[in-house]
Amino acid sequence: MNLDRLYLDYNATSPLSPSVIDWLKSGDFVFANPSSQHTDGKSSRRQINEARDFILRCFGRSLSDTRLFFHSGATEAFHTIAHSFSETARLAGKELLICFSRIDHPAVTSLEGKYFGPHVKFLELVRGRDLRYAHETNLANLRDRKENSPELLILYHHLWVHNETGQVSALEELRPLRAIPDLTVHVDAVQAPGKVADWRNLSEGDVWSFSAHKFGALKGVGFTLSRSSVPFHPLILGGSQQSNQRSGTENVMGVISTHLALRDLQVVNVQKTQEERTALLNFFAAELAGGLGGVIDDGPAASNTIYFYLSGVTSDVALAVFDLAGIEISAGSACASGTARPSPVLLQRGLGAISRNGLRVSWSFTLTGEERVRIEDRFRAVFLRFRRA
Repeated sequence: MNLDRLYLDYNATSPLSPSVIDWLKSGDFVFANPSSQHTDGKSSRRQINEARDFILRCFGRSLSDTRLFFHSGATEAFHTIAHSFSETARLAGKELLICFSRIDHPAVTSLEGKYFGPHVKFLELVRGRDLRYAHETNLANLRDRKENSPELLILYHHLWVHNETGQVSALEELRPLRAIPDLTVHVDAVQAPGKVADWRNLSEGDVWSFSAHKFGALKGVGFTLSRSSVPFHPLILGGSQQSNQRSGTENVMGVISTHLALRDLQVVNVQKTQEERTALLNFFAAELAGGLGGVIDDGPAASNTIYFYLSGVTSDVALAVFDLAGIEISAGSACASGTARPSPVLLQRGLGAISRNGLRVSWSFTLTGEERVRIEDRFRAVFLRFRRA
């Protein structure tokens, strides 16, 4: 990483954690197939088992009540869980209702475009202009669906921490859903580790999915925890690895890096980073005042994320200017062919006129005051350039 540049795109991919870097430098790589019965194969299996044990302890779970499997990341996890519930419903001769919100990650919203069968229906969860879940409305809608179809199975997708805005929708908000029979909550926990104070407390929900490259591990690996009582049908079949939960040779290097990165997160002081975020948020609000732009800040947010917009500059143009200034951030919405797309977040807030202008800044889990001042100095110069233009 070029130290002269500011990398502020942690929500897309976090740089490797210190322990992962040290391990890679050591060259102590485990390469053997963990299904092999020779000594090197057993060494790979041992390291995977150690990682599994650590993850369960980290989240206060145990094998007696929790299922754990590794995969390639949250996108695969979302499709695996949807497939699993589709199969559960089909085999039982029942219908399945998959619930999601329009501002969820595209890996979730894309499920609506996938054909699972005529027995699978979708329900868009209601959110307000402040992006908060309208829980009472959603609960009433689900009760109505269940009363009209008592055999209906429901898969409810809950976004814990929004990847663009950093907005936190606490797991405790899910508690009233327990009253609805045959409803399973799948929590998108991708952006939670190290960014919210209680990220290890899976107090509500039934299934929780993570992507390890969001907190300092290698890319291409993630894991899902679920209550043992949740029915499961694997998406990927083959050699029966991981107790038939996800076949295919395990990504040993990725699993080891997950263990190391998750271990590094244990010492992160989320409250301290949150204090630096507050100061940085005030800086952005002051700099963007007077018509230059604005900050989207609706309630509790992750300790490392700020979402903002420039009133007269689309995100694709703004990203180029920031990049030339040595600042690496991301658009609030995906860009294709160099053209900014409307952000579902800004559209949800009724800001259609600037829906192509969203920008996200996301930084280290351990931001210091000195680092924050450096960020402010660099952004101040770019904002001045925009203001003069």
